[in-house]
Amino acid sequence: MGKTWMNKETILTKYRDSLSSGDLCETAIHWIDSSLRSTEISRGTIESESNRRANYLSAQGCHPGDHVFIFLQFSAEIWYFFLGALKCGAVPCVLFPNFGADALTARLKIGKADFLVIDQSGLKFHSLLRTIPTLKKILVCGELPVPLTVEEKTVVFGEAERERASDDFSAISVQPHDPAFMVFTSGSTGFPKAVLHSHRIADAIVRSMRDVLQVTAADRYWCTAHPAWITGTVYGVLGPLLCGIASVQYAGIYHAKRWMPILQDQKVSVWYTAPTALRSLMAEPADFFTGFDFGALRTIFSIGEPLNPAVFDWGKEAFGREIHDTWFQTEAGTIRIANLSGMKIRPGFMGKAVDDAQVVILNKRNQEAAPMEIGRLCLKEGWDSCFMDYFGQRAAFAEKFQSGFYESGDLASCDADGYIRFVGRDDDVINTSGHLVGPFEVESVLLEQPEIADVAVTAAPDDLLYEKVAAFVVLREGVEMDSKLESRLRVAVTTRLSPYATPKLFILLSEIPRNNAGKILRKELRKLLNSGE
Repeated sequence: MGKTWMNKETILTKYRDSLSSGDLCETAIHWIDSSLRSTEISRGTIESESNRRANYLSAQGCHPGDHVFIFLQFSAEIWYFFLGALKCGAVPCVLFPNFGADALTARLKIGKADFLVIDQSGLKFHSLLRTIPTLKKILVCGELPVPLTVEEKTVVFGEAERERASDDFSAISVQPHDPAFMVFTSGSTGFPKAVLHSHRIADAIVRSMRDVLQVTAADRYWCTAHPAWITGTVYGVLGPLLCGIASVQYAGIYHAKRWMPILQDQKVSVWYTAPTALRSLMAEPADFFTGFDFGALRTIFSIGEPLNPAVFDWGKEAFGREIHDTWFQTEAGTIRIANLSGMKIRPGFMGKAVDDAQVVILNKRNQEAAPMEIGRLCLKEGWDSCFMDYFGQRAAFAEKFQSGFYESGDLASCDADGYIRFVGRDDDVINTSGHLVGPFEVESVLLEQPEIADVAVTAAPDDLLYEKVAAFVVLREGVEMDSKLESRLRVAVTTRLSPYATPKLFILLSEIPRNNAGKILRKELRKLLNSGE
């Protein structure tokens, strides 16, 4: 990359700064359970509980550079183990709790997990997890059920172990270029990639919270993204911790009748959410929103997929607030393009480059595109929050950087005033409800089903989800597609991968279109979808 990093701050030094500048009794997280009961978690509690996890991890042999994977139901334990792992000099990685066996084991193997933290829900994979060659220990958070006994590779972190672990811990000294955390993204032609970010991201996170989201110590901030996504890791976990800002976390599933009371009762002032959630809210009758008081709400930001002009217009009507679109990627680390507060918003445009981002749209001749000419959305090398590697895939990392620019894989255009408009993906990743799904994983599961002779998976437009997973299938001779077979195929994908990877649409073909090299011609499949054939 060729940049000399002048900033010596790390995530741990920024975190220590935030502790020294405030009252440890102050609330760090307003935790809302699925019944809307609120529990306040103080800054001091996060500090002491993460110290206990750091001591426990160290006692189990966790060393600097080890990979600590966190596979838990949504709870404050994610925060405690994530920060505890960082204090050990380890590299934490949060995984979605609804992953199936294939999705889980693929990521553990790709990321070469050394430690895995699970809870009762993860015990169903226990026998499978013990076969992961790199795993040194499986840490079960909570008490073990009677049939399962502790053995060499499986240990328990229950209340007794928590009490024995000291709440005092001296964090390992790390450097800005050291690996800090890992987040998985989806690929179009293979299994997901493990994106590594270094500690040098710390200052960029703080700048982003302050200058882009414009969150202050007086705000009540809610980022709805799960910590397994880069948005949840950076803006749900790290951002509030490093800035000493009180955040709201909701442990339940999405529902308008729960989200709106949270916004009102928690007096949320800065809300960072996704267009899918906003489009779901649009389905509610207009008078539903008049029953709530959103007087504390100052700003709404959106991330994960394009913000439709219709959603923007609806937001102004329902909340009396403009919705500010933002753009970045797992590899980018922090927000690179945004509609800032106070900036004139052009609906349908993501905004302008922010912070140290230098955004360039390159055309087919690798020249800067003319105003409103569609081209490849690229970032000039050298921004502070840039990822440091695809773990174990250095060649893939190098391919992302061409002639001094990072290739995002997105297509966009830019007007004469610097406003950037998202056009689409230049690869085959499916963006469904803000979740990125690589078609390869879904195809792999479907091909294992005895009824399927061949399959290709691609994105289909969807009014609510933005895109949905569509599966083109060739059935084996004598097999007919019916509702029972569709259900079995969906269950297979849901069980092995996750619910959001499940095809919403099955289309029968006699043959999957491929080129001479055998590569699936997904553009031809998308043409079939658009033509309605």
